[in-house]
Amino acid sequence: MAMQKNPNQVVRIATSSLNFDPENPRFYRLNNAHSVPDVIEEMLDDEGAQDLMRSIGQKGYFEGEPLLVTEENGEYVVVEGNRRLAAVKLLNQQILPPARRGASVAQIRAEAIEDAPTELPCILYSSRREIMRYLGYRHITGIREWDALSKAKYLADIRREFYPELSQPEQMKSLARDIGSRSDYVAQLLTALSLYIHADEANFFGLPIQAKDVEFSYLTTALSYSKITDWLGLEGRTDIDMPGLDTGNLKRAFAWMFSKNAQGRTIIGESRNLDQLAEVVSSPESVQMLEETGKLSEAYLYSEGPQVALEKALELASERVRFAWNMLPKTKPLTTKHLELAETLSEDSRSIRSYLREKLED
Repeated sequence: MAMQKNPNQVVRIATSSLNFDPENPRFYRLNNAHSVPDVIEEMLDDEGAQDLMRSIGQKGYFEGEPLLVTEENGEYVVVEGNRRLAAVKLLNQQILPPARRGASVAQIRAEAIEDAPTELPCILYSSRREIMRYLGYRHITGIREWDALSKAKYLADIRREFYPELSQPEQMKSLARDIGSRSDYVAQLLTALSLYIHADEANFFGLPIQAKDVEFSYLTTALSYSKITDWLGLEGRTDIDMPGLDTGNLKRAFAWMFSKNAQGRTIIGESRNLDQLAEVVSSPESVQMLEETGKLSEAYLYSEGPQVALEKALELASERVRFAWNMLPKTKPLTTKHLELAETLSEDSRSIRSYLREKLED
């Protein structure tokens, strides 16, 4: 595989000789990034490879942007351009799609009016290290932005490769300069990555969670709340090493944020509810309520104490009763089911009133 490694020279390499990069940050959540079927499935699911296949099949391959390639263990590895490589290899049938994508990929092939190339323009570098910094501007602050987990993995790779001898503050400043960002943003991403790695190495604490279930941006956003970082035992949102991490609370956080019920819903729901979670974890009573009920809205009421929680619950119940009253004239026909529910509501209301009167008269 002797070929001059000149970064300024574009060379053509057979697609059969080009390999996917198992260290690509976008493949980090895969169980086996060395598995071509796993990589292709990830590409077809999340990376828009089918859209690119359609474009190549209808308009041909655009050669103006070469793949960035290095040679490792006697093989050519595509460090930048894995999605394009996947699209071409699928079109020219050098690789097969997963069974559940077979029909759609076959249809794209059948509709293609342009032949897929069997050679691609590449720029060959002597080492992966020469390419790594370029990727930061392209995929973190550039036009083809990576997801948060891929960004964090890339930053961790750059930190290890280029700045191992610097102090942590200097590492963050250097990384921030590399990607045109702020050092606190870099540290927050790396802290979230530390949480993710800890959970991943613990097999997600035995919870019914797979890597694909973890919405990494929830972790980075959660770190913006000091009440959550305190609850996790962190010194703040930039505590990358996490010496005081409370693993029990990290397990709870993963359960509430990423474990899904039979309907495919999580306890936290949307990321905007993290502000409620921040209040919940600041109150042991609220945490207990959340663990018992699995309902964030109810646990949130407890964050100001049981007395306030009861007041708000009664106010909310009263509002819903008034809403039901206003709906009565507008609802036709009324049913016996409506009556049964109203009778249950009446009985529950009398029980609450009787309980309160009894306790206040004691």
